[in-house]
Amino acid sequence: MRVEEIWELLPAALRSRDEAAGGMLRALVEVLATQAAALDADIDQLTDDWFVETCAEWVVPYLGELVGAGQLHPLADGGGLSDRARVADTIRFRRRKGTAAALEELTRANTGWSAAVVEFFERLVATQHVNHVRDAPATASIRAAAPLELVGGPFEAVCRTVDVRAMDTGTGRPNIGHIGLYVWPLPSYRLDRATAAPVVTPPDGRWWIDPVGVGRQLTGPTVTEPDIDHRADEANVPGPLRRRPLRDELAALASDSPPSAEQRRWFRDDDPSFVVWIQPTPADELRPVPLDLLRICDLAGWELPTGSVVRVDPVRGRITVAAGRQVHRLAVSWWYAFSADVGAGPYPRRGDLGAADGPVDWQLAVSVTEPPRAGEVVASLGEAVTAWHDFQAAHPGGTGRIVVLDSHRYRENLAVRVGQGSRLSVLAAQWPRPPDRPRRQTDLDPVGVRPCLLGTLAATGVGVGDRPGELVVDGLLVAGAVTVTAPAGGGPGLGLVELRHCTLGPAATGLTVTAGNDRTRVVVHRCVTGALATTDGPLTVTDSLVHGTVAAGDAAAELTGVTVLGTTTARVLTATDCLFDQPVTVARRQQGYVRFSYLRPGSVTPRRYRCQPDLAQQAHPDDPDVATRVGPAWASTRYGDATYGRLAATAAVELRTGAESGAELGAFRRALTPQRLHNLTLALAEYLPLGRVAAALPVLPTGGTTP
Repeated sequence: MRVEEIWELLPAALRSRDEAAGGMLRALVEVLATQAAALDADIDQLTDDWFVETCAEWVVPYLGELVGAGQLHPLADGGGLSDRARVADTIRFRRRKGTAAALEELTRANTGWSAAVVEFFERLVATQHVNHVRDAPATASIRAAAPLELVGGPFEAVCRTVDVRAMDTGTGRPNIGHIGLYVWPLPSYRLDRATAAPVVTPPDGRWWIDPVGVGRQLTGPTVTEPDIDHRADEANVPGPLRRRPLRDELAALASDSPPSAEQRRWFRDDDPSFVVWIQPTPADELRPVPLDLLRICDLAGWELPTGSVVRVDPVRGRITVAAGRQVHRLAVSWWYAFSADVGAGPYPRRGDLGAADGPVDWQLAVSVTEPPRAGEVVASLGEAVTAWHDFQAAHPGGTGRIVVLDSHRYRENLAVRVGQGSRLSVLAAQWPRPPDRPRRQTDLDPVGVRPCLLGTLAATGVGVGDRPGELVVDGLLVAGAVTVTAPAGGGPGLGLVELRHCTLGPAATGLTVTAGNDRTRVVVHRCVTGALATTDGPLTVTDSLVHGTVAAGDAAAELTGVTVLGTTTARVLTATDCLFDQPVTVARRQQGYVRFSYLRPGSVTPRRYRCQPDLAQQAHPDDPDVATRVGPAWASTRYGDATYGRLAATAAVELRTGAESGAELGAFRRALTPQRLHNLTLALAEYLPLGRVAAALPVLPTGGTTP
């Protein structure tokens, strides 16, 4: 019951006397109402806990025990997967035990990945039986290009001869008893109306889809299948887009008998694979390019179309429009694959904003799609920074927040000043406008946008005092260098630089703290960045990919779940679940530690605990090549690839399962890939048909091309 409901039940005379006495009875009623509300919520939750669809997360294992769904490895700590679906579908799985459709759904429920099951005996070259005629041809037609593009993948249509080798080694898949569980472990992320990058300025009709201007493979969205009996096809999984099926569907839509909305696979009305938007002039609206004007092409030579036609290459991540066509802004709604929620991305970040969350004294939004509004929205980051400086001058020690509302490219060089006792947060988020009231600060939703700052970001702490200012950047893609400069008039400089969910100049410049900021504390959380260089202040990096050196020779560095593609120097080092691709040098070896990490031979570190290749050398003292075998092998080290910074499938198992949790070492430990595969292996014991052998076969695209 609410406070007013309880208060109205009391006699009016008693309420009047309490008002005159100071409201002590009213305060007691408020306490009673709070406890009554908590009791009501608990009763409602107890009712919900009877059903697996609505119960609390801690109740799911108990309901699973009731139906005999055994306990599997927990996937908490950012795994993004609940046992709820597996427990809820236990009865459905058992009714369809042994069928390929049930195995597909079982794989999705236990791993959280899209899946396609292939019974390899259906793809064997065999003598036909008149009572069981098979459609697959015994030979492949080299004139049919469409099926040949799918050879080697889960959706190939050609048949093979028997291979008796083990399936989980990457060979021996076509055999009578083999079942392949193809999984797509890389999630797919959607950018809505993200501004494309012109190849030259001013634009000449050639555009990169990625805002930084690199080749990037587009992927398809994960499409929910209609029911458990549906078999996944190429349009249901977040795999790399191919030119031929997209071109064929566009041709079919332009024919005399186009497919219905339900028959579309790539250009659905509700969830198309991509949409190209063009704004001819600043006064015009951003409008989608009609499907009849789209052409799917191989743009290796950047061939320009004529008239109003727009050419798209989803493999190379390129778009061309006619050289004479007026284009003020070209944007694309598209999907890309990456290993985990690391770096700048449109994934949800609510609950993981750190100091960027909470109330502030001043807030201003930046958007190119929303019209400017005084005191609320401006058109550029430079205007927002200037407004912050003006507010700071009038309100020393205040807190402010700049909210970037869209996935636009901001070609600016920013110089931010933060005074004593002040804190500025630059946050990528949506700020919806309710229809019935003005916007509030708390209406922010950090999801769905990834703005790109093409220039540099220089931050300076100004003023003298005991409370140096703080700068927090969350959710931004910064193509240039981020520098913490020393104040011109002296003083302690910045007190804190916190980067969360950002991508900073990968494979080039990253973050540099210059001399004069000896008290600056640097925090990097779930970022993709270039080199990190700091002074005396402490450095804390968690769940991040550093493509460059970590230069903290005079600082204490704390690294947790970090992949470093470069050398590392520090005065004091504490590291857990880290992957150092180059040697590490620590000045004070009596302090700190390194645990559950990989270190290049020759590294000078404090005491180690369960590190590689030390453990492997202890287990195989007579093998002189063990250190080489356990060295890291990368799927890709090029920014723009889907597997950028991830260990290759051929990497040593000691590294792929070497973290304290048993996950992959480094920045992508939160993906919990080994645990998901182990859960799938345990679940298959009940549902796999007798005499069959199954193995998970991850599909890891590289994607993109070098510019």
